[in-house]
Amino acid sequence: MKRAGEKLSREGRRARSAMGPGRRTGRDPLKQALQARILAIDDQLYFRVFLEDMLEQEGFEVATAGSGAEALERLEAARPDLVLTDLVMPGMDGRELVREVKERWPDQEIVVITSVGDVKTAVEAMKLGATDYLLKPIDRTALLRAIDAILDRLALQEERDKLVAENLSYLGHFAQYERALGLFSTLALEPLADRLVEVLCLETNAHSGVAWFTQPEESGGPLRLAGVGGLVRIEDERPALDPASLPDELAGFSEARCRSLLVPRESSREALYVALRIQDQLLGIVRLTDRLDGASFDGADREVAERFALFGSQALHNALEFRGLQRSSLRDPTTRAYTREYFQDAVHHELTKAKRFGRSLSLVRVQLDPISPLRASQSLESFTRWIQELVGETEASLRTTDLLATETDHQYLVMLPECDSLGAVVAKRRIRRAVEQSAALQGIEPAERPVVLSAMATFPANGSDLDELGACLDARIEEDRHSVVRSFELESVPFRGLLETLLAEGAEGRARLGVQMAHALLGEVGRNPHHRGLLFLAPEGGQADGLRPGLEQLRGVPLRTEVVLVADRDDQLLPGVPVTWVSPLRVGAGQPFLVYLGEGASYAFAQDGTIGEGGTTYHTADPVVVEQLAFQLSRDLGIPIGE
Repeated sequence: MKRAGEKLSREGRRARSAMGPGRRTGRDPLKQALQARILAIDDQLYFRVFLEDMLEQEGFEVATAGSGAEALERLEAARPDLVLTDLVMPGMDGRELVREVKERWPDQEIVVITSVGDVKTAVEAMKLGATDYLLKPIDRTALLRAIDAILDRLALQEERDKLVAENLSYLGHFAQYERALGLFSTLALEPLADRLVEVLCLETNAHSGVAWFTQPEESGGPLRLAGVGGLVRIEDERPALDPASLPDELAGFSEARCRSLLVPRESSREALYVALRIQDQLLGIVRLTDRLDGASFDGADREVAERFALFGSQALHNALEFRGLQRSSLRDPTTRAYTREYFQDAVHHELTKAKRFGRSLSLVRVQLDPISPLRASQSLESFTRWIQELVGETEASLRTTDLLATETDHQYLVMLPECDSLGAVVAKRRIRRAVEQSAALQGIEPAERPVVLSAMATFPANGSDLDELGACLDARIEEDRHSVVRSFELESVPFRGLLETLLAEGAEGRARLGVQMAHALLGEVGRNPHHRGLLFLAPEGGQADGLRPGLEQLRGVPLRTEVVLVADRDDQLLPGVPVTWVSPLRVGAGQPFLVYLGEGASYAFAQDGTIGEGGTTYHTADPVVVEQLAFQLSRDLGIPIGE
């Protein structure tokens, strides 16, 4: 009978609908357009039909429920804008239903319907969270007025929420814009890199970030590690990325339109890489990893990262342009080399990077001594042209990343970024040779030709700031000036002749000193395998047995120091030890010796071969002498020493 009644009611409503709309109350068309959804709850079928019919005529979407339990099921499936519920129902009554609904959905609007005798219960329902109550019999106008009031409030609240959201969005975009503009507040590459990483981490909620930037002196060259943020192990990061041969996971950046990439990682979630471009040129790459909330980067993260990358690209472009203008404008008008002021500023920036990223930095000084006779014998114009020619030929011997500056008209400084002690020695000798063989210097009469002195100093081995490195250069220029190599004109003497000359200047010494020093140096090399250097060992009698304990320490160690053993080869003696064997016959000297050139103090030792207290030994830590011995020996043996 219930289903038949519902069928008849639906047919009756269709008939009334066909006859035309019911009575209207002059409701706002905008409210009707909202198509508010109402859930009507009553245990009496006729009342549910009455409410459904009346509200549908007013343009509402209406659903009905015959009990509190059914109402909760409908609310679980879809939330309406308004709930109309009778208070008196079997099972879960209206008051219990209000309590349950408000516990689950606190913002749900509820109107309770009751008879006159249940007003007290209706008030209790209001205390539980109901919005309003109506008395039976229902007055159509009162019901619609109550619904309109609730819908007005909901519309206002929705508008307010929308305005608040828009304002928050505006404030968010404004804050983003301010942070983006902050990228333009510096023209120094390293602070810009740090700031960009910081901003991108903030906007994407990333835990850490790394930035690689192109360098002003390497246009089109590699992107070098420029900035980090968060917990990043710098030693684990790539020092450079070559745009021409990017790793496979970044190959997408070879397409000019590619702005970001999500790259899988073995140890954690995907990393977000963002490209910095101006037109089609790739200026930098930033990597973001590990969202703080543990989630993966999504489309919104990529969008905001790409948006900030546009600002970052322009800021980086500006910094590169400024650095280029700075380099071109801060040149000495006489020598055309960079000024000392610009050089000091550049060294300061490179030292900051070297300290942060664990890199080396070297300085070389070249000094023409004396220069006064040459200056006095020429006109100012001729002397200026001569200096400019000499500086030009010197600059041609440098790498693109090196920087040549003028101290005085006879002193010049060269900065060698990311260059260790061994590389600096090689560069110093190359620069000195370029100066000595230059047309400018060769064109001077020998009597007036100045002597070329040179020195190098490396961070961190020889100093931690510019003053300490400068003091080291001062001392080494004097060492070069008064060196035994220069005094005895040993620059072109073969290694055997060098040893004989130096031993002639030696003194009586302990026969075991050489072996002891060899073991000490081998221990130092083993403790610092990342240091680059060159160690020549020639044991007494050409037999390596005496050095075996020290050499055994190096088994399986990935050395950057090349250990050259001048002894009779015995592959069974030192299997797995990284040494280069050279026959003593190739050296042509029978004396035991050792020569170490690398980080820290250099050292050389030689013995005349006589065993016992009457033997003559020569040992020195003079870097000029040790350097000459090492390079002459490597030249005689055909072992190249590269940067």
